[in-house]
Amino acid sequence: MALRVRDVLGFPELNGVRALAPVGLHRQIRWVHTWPEVLPWLHGGELLLTTAYSWPPDPQEQRRIVRELHQAGVAAILFRAGGEFFAATPPAVVEEASRAGLAVLEATEDVSFVDLAETINRAIIRTHFESLERSERIHRELTEAALEAQAVSDIQSRLEGLLGRKVFVLDPRGRLLAGDETLARRLLGSLSAFQPSGQEAVTVLEDGTALLRRPVRTGTAASAELVLVAGPGEPFRDVDVRAAEHAALVMGLHFLRQQAVADAEARVRSTFVEAVLQGRLGSDPALQERAQLLGFDVAGTYAVAAVVSLGPEGRASLRPLHSTEDFQARHRLGQAAEQALRSLQLPVFLAYELNQVVLLLPADVPPARLRDRARLLYELVRAQVPDLPVALAVGRPESDHRQLHVSLAEARATLSVARGPGVWWYEDALVLRILHGCQDREALEALYHSTLGRLRAASPALEATARALVANGFNQRAAARALHLHWNTLRHRVARMEELLGASLDDPDLRLRLHLATVWGSLRGGS
Repeated sequence: MALRVRDVLGFPELNGVRALAPVGLHRQIRWVHTWPEVLPWLHGGELLLTTAYSWPPDPQEQRRIVRELHQAGVAAILFRAGGEFFAATPPAVVEEASRAGLAVLEATEDVSFVDLAETINRAIIRTHFESLERSERIHRELTEAALEAQAVSDIQSRLEGLLGRKVFVLDPRGRLLAGDETLARRLLGSLSAFQPSGQEAVTVLEDGTALLRRPVRTGTAASAELVLVAGPGEPFRDVDVRAAEHAALVMGLHFLRQQAVADAEARVRSTFVEAVLQGRLGSDPALQERAQLLGFDVAGTYAVAAVVSLGPEGRASLRPLHSTEDFQARHRLGQAAEQALRSLQLPVFLAYELNQVVLLLPADVPPARLRDRARLLYELVRAQVPDLPVALAVGRPESDHRQLHVSLAEARATLSVARGPGVWWYEDALVLRILHGCQDREALEALYHSTLGRLRAASPALEATARALVANGFNQRAAARALHLHWNTLRHRVARMEELLGASLDDPDLRLRLHLATVWGSLRGGS
């Protein structure tokens, strides 16, 4: 604990010393210095002893000197009054120091500066030793906590006990990870838009409560923020700052360890899920044993769900990852899906396929309950990644794990025709189901080439117009708005399309063929 001005006033050796104005008593004293010729060597924290020798008699000059001493960080000025230079401490000194918040002390003539300096220096050494000793004990106990902690709350509670202060830990979005939730809500709720800044800072609330905020880093990024609380008028001590620094380091190491464990577990689960989806579980005894350890029910019913972030036009596609941003988006989506599954108390069976996150969703419930489960899963994922438009597609449940690859194909097929965010069900897409299960692929290819293929060959704009018409139920004005076209431009395109296809768009047969061709084009990857 640092030695402060108010502390030395309580020393028996300083009975003849009094404060002329009750300001600046909280300032820390680092050493004792004497006047004159001190300004070039001041480093802050000095208790400046003076007999007023060489102080100018002019009050304006006295005020100037006080301002310079304050700017240099002097802790306090102690005058020995009654000497040959000034009968008492100059009033201008007291007034200017009070204005600056700098303590001015006055000693009687019988106070020995030598004895006073010795007493204070001895106290400074003692307090530094006690502070170092306490810091060492805190360092040792926090290091032990890092080895024993199962959660960040274990480290947080240990730090509270060591410092006797309330401590909170926040995630990067300002949500509480550890600490007294009621008190945190009261304190942090009084801040407008409180968000971790990633920088060490002290924030003072309206009631005078101070928050010492220190980022918890894992690498270059701040993964959390440690917050120490000091009551109104209660300054933070050096030991608080050092303990917060070490605790932040310990918490960062804890997060890295947890992340390493989670990554290893995710790799094991991902390998297992990929094996299940590829139908290799039944032929590999080691995989079957791993499945049981991970909680997979070999005789259970599962549906495959695929989650993907949508493109600019609100469409989903299975595509390779081309950039760091793509990898980060998929990683965030995977983390959100994992947290959502855990929130619903469902097993985390998750794998990655290009830009998609694939889940095994337990389906041992009635259909309506399964739909509720998928809807809640989607909502939880969206809450975790509010900046990403997300679609979740669900294949049909399978009671035989060897058929889960079928459910996966259905989920992916559903994503190929999904338009916009939400939950999409293979069971609801009747046209998709007919085309997806059709064995005569040559007929479907012929249908596509005789409609959309012919339009594309003439002009890609005509094919885009046909797709917009299908998507808008052949409402031409709605299609024009979707394409941002003038009404007359759309009419000219429709006339050209009818000429190429040899039929009117009012013909139900042509509309059906365009609809089927559009869905098949999405399935075959032609859009």
